[in-house]
Amino acid sequence: MLKNPDSFRRVTGGVALLIWPVFEFLAFLTAPPGAEHDPEIFRTHETSVQVSALLYVWAALTIIPVVLALAHLLRERAPRASGIGAALGLIGAGHGLTLFSTDFYDLALAQTLPADQAVAVTERATSLWGFVYGMLLPGFLMHVGLFTLLITMAAVKAAPWWVPGIALVGTLVPFLTAEQAPAVQATGALLHLAAYGWIALRVLRMTDAEWRDARQLVAS
Repeated sequence: MLKNPDSFRRVTGGVALLIWPVFEFLAFLTAPPGAEHDPEIFRTHETSVQVSALLYVWAALTIIPVVLALAHLLRERAPRASGIGAALGLIGAGHGLTLFSTDFYDLALAQTLPADQAVAVTERATSLWGFVYGMLLPGFLMHVGLFTLLITMAAVKAAPWWVPGIALVGTLVPFLTAEQAPAVQATGALLHLAAYGWIALRVLRMTDAEWRDARQLVAS
């Protein structure tokens, strides 16, 4: 496989489509309870904070080959949407990497400062315009890019319409259940696994020739 670029890219893309929802599921599942970065909770759940943050970072990294694989599948049938979706998705994934690293700083603040001071520093940092407009909001472009690619795949009949539909529900679940237990929030990732897993299995079953000719992927 390492000697065949087409095979390497196809398998890498297919595996990434399966792995990133798994990382996402484990990241939510291992996260400390509560919607806020409460210093006391962070001190009490030091290990889970670090494990969850690392899993979020790995999930964001894995989204990069996911975006590239989806864009590849559309490059012949929808080149403009492929390019736009890829650009937005990659920008968002890159910003996601920086956002998820802030958990380590919040943990360090919780361990070294009184709770009120730790909260004050976090609130000040997250209110800075550079953070809000340069890191936080651009991070949401990841979702815009992914849904641009998924909706286009359905539109050109490369995937059934339930794929972007269930992926959208999976994305909304963590936001709608932010106050509930991490295990509840993690269910959104299972919906992602179903949606992206459908594409992953199709990609992994392709021949290298079919991968080169992206028009071969059709919904059924």
